[in-house]
Amino acid sequence: MNQPRRNICYRLLAVATLFFASMSAIAGDPMDDVFSLLDSGGGTRSGINKVDGYYVVAMGTSGRSSESKGYEEARMGALRQLTEMINGVAMSGSTQASMTYITVTDGDNSRDFSRESFVDVVNTQFQGQLSAAKVLKKGKYDGDYFVAMVIAQSDLANIAALRTPGATQNQQSGNTIIIATDAANQQIADFANGPTSVESKGLASMKSGEQKAREQAMQDAIRNAVQQAQGVMLQGKSGMFNDALAMALSTKTEGYVSSYEILDEDIERGSYYVIMMAEVDSGKLLNDVNFYLNILGQPVFSVKSDNKAKTDWITDELERLGFAINDGSGKPTHTFYLKQNQRPVEDHKHSKGIETSLSVSLKDNHTGDILLTVNNLPIKTRIYVQPESRAKQVSEHVAFKQMKAKLGPEVIQSLARHAEKGTIYKIVLKNAKRTDVDIFKHVLNNGTNGTVETWNWDKKGKTMTLDYRFSGPLTEAFDQSLNEIYSSFKKQGKGRRPHMKKVDNRSAYFDIVRS
Repeated sequence: MNQPRRNICYRLLAVATLFFASMSAIAGDPMDDVFSLLDSGGGTRSGINKVDGYYVVAMGTSGRSSESKGYEEARMGALRQLTEMINGVAMSGSTQASMTYITVTDGDNSRDFSRESFVDVVNTQFQGQLSAAKVLKKGKYDGDYFVAMVIAQSDLANIAALRTPGATQNQQSGNTIIIATDAANQQIADFANGPTSVESKGLASMKSGEQKAREQAMQDAIRNAVQQAQGVMLQGKSGMFNDALAMALSTKTEGYVSSYEILDEDIERGSYYVIMMAEVDSGKLLNDVNFYLNILGQPVFSVKSDNKAKTDWITDELERLGFAINDGSGKPTHTFYLKQNQRPVEDHKHSKGIETSLSVSLKDNHTGDILLTVNNLPIKTRIYVQPESRAKQVSEHVAFKQMKAKLGPEVIQSLARHAEKGTIYKIVLKNAKRTDVDIFKHVLNNGTNGTVETWNWDKKGKTMTLDYRFSGPLTEAFDQSLNEIYSSFKKQGKGRRPHMKKVDNRSAYFDIVRS
């Protein structure tokens, strides 16, 4: 009797063991898959866990010597694998064969040679587009650059919650639209303010010692937490302002994390890892996203250069970041000035070479302010080769490579600093009395994020001009305050009301009339 019971217990124990083993095998972590993919040289992995739901991780690698080109090639490889795994591909191909005959004659003797060649042509077409793919980790491993990308079920759900009402129509064309970034209609989807709990993992190499590696791993985990909480997709063929937005937010990641709890930390495979649960201020993050989209979407640039052949270089860099370039149909808001100078140099061995100096300035065309000036390091561009024309060419190439690394972040941060100071707008009130001015000042100071700094009174025209400082476009300020201005005049205007005549880029005009 005891023997059958014992056998049943053993069977139940075996089934439970298999069940829990299978559950633990299914449950995974995307960062653990990164380690596995590093050992196998890339590929794809899929899994499921409580935080991400179903997820797919893909890793691309590159053996290029250039860091930027290596990362880009690896990123494209990872995206290609994700697309192939999730959406599938359509493939077609053709094969061509050719035979070449050669006869060699040596006196009375002759020999025949033949060579056969085959050419295979394979066309690959991806079946669909990806949304919500994000970079999980990138770096250098065993001499190759790698980029790991992930698509998670939780991110797709968050994006669906963030989607603006108009996005469902556009989604039929294969695009995921969360934020409209065209200059005429910039808006951000509604989002619940408050902290968001995010579990993230950070990695750092042990080359600099354990203490330094731990600090770097924690910083990496914080950055990853902010990136996960961000969950923002931008409208555009390649994600308009994606690169610019990433640059702008990269220096502020710690400010979005209010607290964190370290869940696990250890050393594994030559790297220090930290797993944490971070509280990310999603409201502040998305407010900053909206702020940056506003300031990035407003400028229209023109370019003036000493070297006309390099005008296209700045244009390409700005367009890569998503900025608009003046096409002649309107007036540019900002102008880039590129100055280049090359001079002969001589080293301690009396070898003659060339040095290239570059300077890029950005001017606000309305105020005349110089927002930034970026210079390269001329001493790093000294090239000692012959002929001189070759030295000039190589030196110029090195100089522009230096400038490319600095220009994007400098432009974005300078625009942000300028916008954070705010712009002085003129609000002109015709036929105004002091009570009218008081109502405008009260509403603008308390109902918007701006302030009325000074005002000027023109007795002849009975016109009051308010100097109003606001960080953002003037139309946004009136979106916040116009209804309240009208409502306040109904209650306190003593039979008077404002009539808006027009609003342009730098000023607004009102007539105060009898109601």
